[in-house]
Amino acid sequence: MTRSQLKLLALLAFFAAPAIAAWLSYAYWPPQQRHYGELLAPAPLDLPALTDPAGQTRNWSELRGKWVLLVVNTADCDTSCARATYLARQVRLAQGREQERIERVFIGPRAAADWPHLDGVYRAALPQAASLPQSGLYLVDPLGNLMLRFPDPPDGGLMIRDLRRLLQASQIG
Repeated sequence: MTRSQLKLLALLAFFAAPAIAAWLSYAYWPPQQRHYGELLAPAPLDLPALTDPAGQTRNWSELRGKWVLLVVNTADCDTSCARATYLARQVRLAQGREQERIERVFIGPRAAADWPHLDGVYRAALPQAASLPQSGLYLVDPLGNLMLRFPDPPDGGLMIRDLRRLLQASQIG
């Protein structure tokens, strides 16, 4: 081989090495799941009228453009429901200056004003529609799509991390 051919091969190896290394690392050490919540197929969520924290009736469409932490409870609020409402509040507060991009909504058969951790929460009665998800803690994107379900019982620290990443990456809401 001539000297110029060796230079060409060295140059090709130099630029091909990172691509080959990336392919090998992906093939033999696949990336771990990087999110905590379970991703759902985006489905539009349409709720009946909401009651805002001041007691006024609002439309669901007024929350468009904001991320929504949705607490759904199909029965009377028990300890898991109380924990979910508490975590929704804490996760929102933990976002610091970004917390204004997030709203909280509680949906249940009876949303009493004296329940703990429901300060500043939009409320809605449990609709009869079958499109409503089962009890749990969900995240709704700024376009109104149900997109993430957190495991029961939820881990607040991992929820904070997931939401922080979404807020950083999101160009809307």
